[in-house]
Amino acid sequence: MQRIGFLRPSRVFLAAFAVFFGLSACWSLATPMFASPDETSHLVKAAATVRGEISGTKGFVLEFGIEQPMRTYRVPSAYGETVFPCFAFDNKVTPACDKKVKRDQRLLAGHGSISMWTTAGHYNPVYYALVGWPSLMFKGVGGMYLMRLVSALINSLLLAGAAALASAWRRPAFILAGLVAAATPMVLFLNGVVNPNGIEASSAVLAWMAALSLALQPDEGRRHTRVIAFVVAAAVLVNVRPLGYEWLAAILAVSMLVARKGAVKAVLRHRTTWRSLAVALPAFLFGLWWTLGNGDNATPPPALRLAFVPAAHATLNGTQWGLYCMIGLFDWVHTPAPMVTYDLWIGVVITLALVACALGRRRHCVTVLAMAVGVVVIPVVAQGIEAKHIGMAWQGRYLLAFAVGLPILAGAVLAARVQEAGLPRWADHRIALTFSAVLAFADFAAFFRALRRSMVGLNGKLLLEPIKWEPPGTWLLWVPLYALLLGAFVAFVGRASRPSPAAALPNQSTAPVLGLVRLRRP
Repeated sequence: MQRIGFLRPSRVFLAAFAVFFGLSACWSLATPMFASPDETSHLVKAAATVRGEISGTKGFVLEFGIEQPMRTYRVPSAYGETVFPCFAFDNKVTPACDKKVKRDQRLLAGHGSISMWTTAGHYNPVYYALVGWPSLMFKGVGGMYLMRLVSALINSLLLAGAAALASAWRRPAFILAGLVAAATPMVLFLNGVVNPNGIEASSAVLAWMAALSLALQPDEGRRHTRVIAFVVAAAVLVNVRPLGYEWLAAILAVSMLVARKGAVKAVLRHRTTWRSLAVALPAFLFGLWWTLGNGDNATPPPALRLAFVPAAHATLNGTQWGLYCMIGLFDWVHTPAPMVTYDLWIGVVITLALVACALGRRRHCVTVLAMAVGVVVIPVVAQGIEAKHIGMAWQGRYLLAFAVGLPILAGAVLAARVQEAGLPRWADHRIALTFSAVLAFADFAAFFRALRRSMVGLNGKLLLEPIKWEPPGTWLLWVPLYALLLGAFVAFVGRASRPSPAAALPNQSTAPVLGLVRLRRP
């Protein structure tokens, strides 16, 4: 297999998996149990699924002033410890507030069973079957932490697959930068807890990467691998959350809009396409059957129901909050990352998008801009439609499967066009390395802020007042480890995007750079 940037794609996969899993596992172990959105409900669903309880007993529960559909399951007693922890909605309160957790060691050990309700009962059981099996061996919090780590492992495999596909591009620097921008702190946080949002985002990253690789850089030798990767990612995507088929349609539509001439036809003619689809057909049919037949609809009281216009207007006004939720809004979506994280992340994505418009063809630019508009408009329209049925329930993390495609698309356009623009290989390598270093700093700031909130409260002064809660292994383990892993991530991007010694500019006496400057041939 041809080396790309000194690394084989197989080695890239292993290196990327080690880094992604390490980062996600840090979130798993440094985040207090039940300190992520609806994690209790998802833990109950997972524990019930692996015990053969799929449908449960239907009913309703009053939650946030809305009569929410719920399903009841019989699970080990540890899963009935709490529905909403005492620290869930107040970022000034630490997990040390839950005295019952400290006192009742017998309950934490998981003795006995309890009838427990969950609002995730109608979700597709595939994800829960994959992550729930540790609860069969360890019925207390030990099993819950293992479930988190299994979720982190599965999601990291998907992200590592995307990294391996990116490294196989002829000029992989910008597409790798797009991948780094897609792996926001929120994606890593969700990957490290029990929540199908994580696998939804990670499978979407792989689907975007495979589809855009097929569309923008056709390569007969790698088409087989890319097709299989796309089909696997698509089969996962449609089996985790109800909007999976909508996101898959968006990925296909965007990829066809920017595809090179003949790329789509080549994929359709490739025998691997049809063989892969035939093998994965049961998964696609199961996802469709479950989505159509297992929807539970909430019924908010009249006071919480809104018409389309006021709901859409309120969502539009909350666009900034929605963007922050996709980058990093932790705990029960009540702990923000530092402003520097938001500013740097949004700045990098906007830069990638604008440069892609500058270098790409007109249809590339139109598609990138349309996706950017979609990140704002889709929640507005979706919330406007849903507000009169389920209330104002939309959160930014629900859009991650679509939004992660924006930096990947921008990076893919740049990676496909830099050679035609005459940009020297050392330049895109350094730009990708710079972007990765900037985002690594932003990521570390988000992780430290989230851990600090759990230890002393959001407004507490770390090291200047007694620590109220600490993760297993203490913060002195996870903070340096996370920093080291981010450093390894930057080094990995630099290594994978490094220009080959044999690389040269096009065989001309001069080559245009961005259409403005000409460089002499080395």
